[in-house]
Amino acid sequence: MLVNAPEGADAYSVGALRLLVGGITLLAVARRQGRGVFAPWRQSITLVGALGVAVFQLCYFLAVGRTGVAVGTVATIGSGPVLAGVLAALRHRRAPARTWLTGTGISVAGVALLGLAGRSDAIDHTGIALAVCAGLGWATFATVGKSLIDAGEHSTAGMAAMFCGGAVLLTPLLLAHHPGWVLHGNGWWVTIYLGAITVGGAYTLYGFALRYLHAPTVITLTLLEPLTAAVLGAVVVHEGIRVAGWAGIAMVLIGLVVTARGASGGAEPTATVAA
Repeated sequence: MLVNAPEGADAYSVGALRLLVGGITLLAVARRQGRGVFAPWRQSITLVGALGVAVFQLCYFLAVGRTGVAVGTVATIGSGPVLAGVLAALRHRRAPARTWLTGTGISVAGVALLGLAGRSDAIDHTGIALAVCAGLGWATFATVGKSLIDAGEHSTAGMAAMFCGGAVLLTPLLLAHHPGWVLHGNGWWVTIYLGAITVGGAYTLYGFALRYLHAPTVITLTLLEPLTAAVLGAVVVHEGIRVAGWAGIAMVLIGLVVTARGASGGAEPTATVAA
C-alpha cells in the first residue's frame, strides 16, 4: 500500500491513474494556452518520450515500494541528472561541460548524504535498480521534451503528448490492478492531487524551464526538491536533521549555485571534445 492512499492502492494502478489525470490536465492547459495539442505527435520521437514517462512512473513507484521513500527517491533523483548528461552528450556528440559536471556531482552527493544519513537498513538492490531505471525514464522524457521544443513545438503541448502517451501505455495495467480504491476514503483526492498537481501543474512549469535551459541543467536544478522537503520537515513538523544531513543540504546548495552560474553564463551542459 502507498502512503496516504486507501487500502488496495498499488504502484500499478496509482501510476496509471496519475498519468491519465496528469495527461488530461496538461492537455487542458495546452488548449487553454491556444496551442495545437496534437502537433507534437507528428514527431516520431514523441513516442520515445511517452515510453520514458511510462518507465519513470512505473519504476519509481515500484522502487519506493521496495526501498522506502527516502532511498528510492535519492536513487531516482541522484541518477536522473547523470543519465540526462549522458543522453545530452550522446545527442550532441560532445562531452559534458566541466561546470555542469562539477555542480551536478556536488549536488548528487549532497542529496545522497541528506537522504541516507543515519540509515542502517539493508539496501534492496532490485529496488535500487528500479529507481535507476526510473531515473533513465526521467532523463529520457526531459531530453525528448527539449528536442520537441527545439523543433518548434510548444512546451505544454509536448509534455501533454508525452504524458498522455505514457498513460495509454500504462492503461492496460488497470485491467489486472483494479482501481476500485479510488472510490473509497480519500481515493479521489489522492488521484486528483497526484495527477492534476504533481503532474499537470509541475510539468507545465517543467516544460517552461526547458524552453530556456538544457535538459541536464533542468534536472540538476530539481535536486532542490528533496532539500526543500527536508527543511520544511525540520521547520514545520520538527523532524530532526542530523549533522550529516545539514552537510548534505549545504552541498546541494553549492552544487546548484555552480550549475546555475554555468547556465546563466551561457555554458552548455556539454562541451566540444578537443580533437
